[in-house]
Amino acid sequence: MASWFDSEAWRFRWLPFLTATAGVVAVFLLQDIPMLRRHALLLALLAGLGFFLPTVRHRLLILFAYGLGLYFITKSVATWLRLPFGGLGLVEQLLWFLLGVFCVVSALGMGRRRPPEWAVALLMATLGLYFANYTYAEYTRNNWLQVIAGVGLTGAAFWHAATVWVEAETAPQNKA
Repeated sequence: MASWFDSEAWRFRWLPFLTATAGVVAVFLLQDIPMLRRHALLLALLAGLGFFLPTVRHRLLILFAYGLGLYFITKSVATWLRLPFGGLGLVEQLLWFLLGVFCVVSALGMGRRRPPEWAVALLMATLGLYFANYTYAEYTRNNWLQVIAGVGLTGAAFWHAATVWVEAETAPQNKA
């Protein structure tokens, strides 16, 4: 049993998946507490600081992809089932389900010591689609500051996905 906890499968697949599941459950349970809602951005930024530490960046990216995927899928399915924590629009139901599936596939791809480039590119393209949807939703509400931010986030996500994809295509292939 101890050898299983030291394995790559545990560290890069199961532990991030279980942690992300607990995080998504916590988000749904705690999202109505005013103090947490008010400081959610600060908490997200503090957690995001780990992306600047190379030793934990890979694990955080896997955790982020699983968490985001589970959240998208849960919101979509909850809307289909008319549960109280659903509340998505008609187009968002299908889009969020697909984005959730893409995030989970990306997390599964990144669940290796040296993740393939397509997994990171897929996650970035998925985030680009989400930010494009966010930008359009804010545009229909005439919230121009959010539209400007959404355009920037959409562009940054698609740019990063494209650069990762191009670097993967131009990198020399290691053939064993």
